[in-house]
Amino acid sequence: MAGTIGLDDPLSSYVPTFPNAASITIQELLDHTSGIRDIVDPTYSAAFSAAILAHPGATWTAAQVLAQVGPRYFAPGTGYHYSNTDFILLGEVVEKATGQTVAALVRSMFLTPLGLDHTYLQTEEQAQGPEAHGYMGTASTKPRDNSAGSMLPFTAEATAFGFAGAYVSTASDLALWANALYSGDVLDLATLASMVDISPSMAFKVKPSYPYGFGFEETTMAGQLAWGHRGHLDGFWSAMEYLPAYHVTVVVLTNAEWANPIAASSTLARIAIT
Repeated sequence: MAGTIGLDDPLSSYVPTFPNAASITIQELLDHTSGIRDIVDPTYSAAFSAAILAHPGATWTAAQVLAQVGPRYFAPGTGYHYSNTDFILLGEVVEKATGQTVAALVRSMFLTPLGLDHTYLQTEEQAQGPEAHGYMGTASTKPRDNSAGSMLPFTAEATAFGFAGAYVSTASDLALWANALYSGDVLDLATLASMVDISPSMAFKVKPSYPYGFGFEETTMAGQLAWGHRGHLDGFWSAMEYLPAYHVTVVVLTNAEWANPIAASSTLARIAIT
């Protein structure tokens, strides 16, 4: 399976119907230098977001979501802008290139070998076991349970985000995953070095708040370099951070809109390394 898709391959080799696909590379999707507009960009996606909220039990396909994408931010390779659309397209690329589903590939290549038994792609797999509900509102008001349908945070949002946000997991599984990924047990050293290379995203005048590699964020926790990623959908926040100098992983998951996990992650990291 390795080598099936190349970083320099044009998107048009896999998703030829997407606008300007011939000028966008797989690498530009991975490091968010594609210029493709985020599906939840508030300037262009108000109607789309309203439709998701109005029908929380509805199911969206990737084709329906990609049809909602607004005009690009910039020409490919000339800037950085985080875009969930990039990950949706990458999922489409993987399935077209391999003839297999993302869920099946991830399970056979990573989840099963690593013993990650509580991680599921909701759009293709049925999650097992109890599920946390997400709550909207603020800490000072009565929380509102945001769950609807069979997926988290609710079916319409999970299917709309798809490959960009439909995976569900536990803190324990994510900690095992981060430790395996960033310590070199999953990727060879050359590939891992490419993944954590933030130089492409930092080469532009407008730089990201979090330097970005290939599906990878660099930040600091407790004054130390940290590798990982944050996540957010309505009512849920996540932070998965690995401190390479200490080989320590911190994962915080919350199921309340007002409970951003970043501060808690930093506190836990400080405790773990002192």
